[in-house]
Amino acid sequence: MKINKELISNIDDQGIYLVSITNDNNYSVSFSNFGGYIHQVLIPYRNNPELYEDVILGYEDPSGCMTDRSFFNVITGRVCNRMKDAEFTLNNERHKLNNNNGNNHLHGGSIGFNKRLWNLDSIDETSDEVIVSMSYLSEHLEENYPGNLSCITKYKFNNNNEFSICYSATTDQDTIVNITNHNYWNFHGHNDHYGKILNHGVQIYGDEVCEVEADLIPNGNFLNVVNTKYDFVESNMISKDLLEQGGIDINYAVNHQKVMKPVGRVWSNRTRMGVEYISDQPGLQFYTGGNMHPEYQGKNQRTYGKNYGLCMETQYFPDAINQDNFESPILKAGETYASNTIIKLSNNY
Repeated sequence: MKINKELISNIDDQGIYLVSITNDNNYSVSFSNFGGYIHQVLIPYRNNPELYEDVILGYEDPSGCMTDRSFFNVITGRVCNRMKDAEFTLNNERHKLNNNNGNNHLHGGSIGFNKRLWNLDSIDETSDEVIVSMSYLSEHLEENYPGNLSCITKYKFNNNNEFSICYSATTDQDTIVNITNHNYWNFHGHNDHYGKILNHGVQIYGDEVCEVEADLIPNGNFLNVVNTKYDFVESNMISKDLLEQGGIDINYAVNHQKVMKPVGRVWSNRTRMGVEYISDQPGLQFYTGGNMHPEYQGKNQRTYGKNYGLCMETQYFPDAINQDNFESPILKAGETYASNTIIKLSNNY
């Protein structure tokens, strides 16, 4: 396996690095310690391993993540997704957070984990795997969350073409935690097959979603997907009609047991490239990019826009702290939060 570590910028004399790992099959991932931004995911063509596609959206210059406002492929926390009225009650104390999404709180607030410089602690290599460890201390009352939260993110890449994202955290007082990566995939790549996410196949191993209100906040109920646009229990295609009717932005119940298991997969019918997600998290947010800005200047001189990327985000259910029948995101002092996801890359769909 090949590893490259490149200094791309500095903040207050602390280095921002781009780490690139290429495995023995010519699959490659590149990411930064600023917000954990994933800059590139390169998959080679099955019939020509020297020709590849970059299957994730991003910036031509990786330092673009520093001014990003769209959460391209970054760590989102302390609590990802939406929280109703930007508030919660913990141990009989009300906590008012930043309402950075209308009246609601989104992806950790105005300066969430995506805008923080993570310490690049170590790069460890074996014959078949590279493990990169990053850490960040989210101080008490950062974005008004209680407790000093010590966070570790590990990005792992191996010769089975598996890119793993593992989060852990401890706190010195009770708080809430729900961390994910807000990836934007497009498995058509950036070359001749480039385009919107039409002609992507999707399968999600869950037959219920969190029913939401008009502001996309769950109401606590679960909705069966049968005879709805959310039904991807059997593999289904992303159609023009689906996108024109608003697409999808909802959380699937995929893993009530919280064991490592397959939760979903997505692929391009043009390149035959895609991923399968394996996770221990109860929810999978599936988003078809309907709220993307009309124009982004992306990689390879491509211009992104609405429906040019799709997201699969493993996590607790949104607004779980305010819903009694959702698994609680409370992390108590002395306990450890853990979230593990394996993203299995493939060129054989």
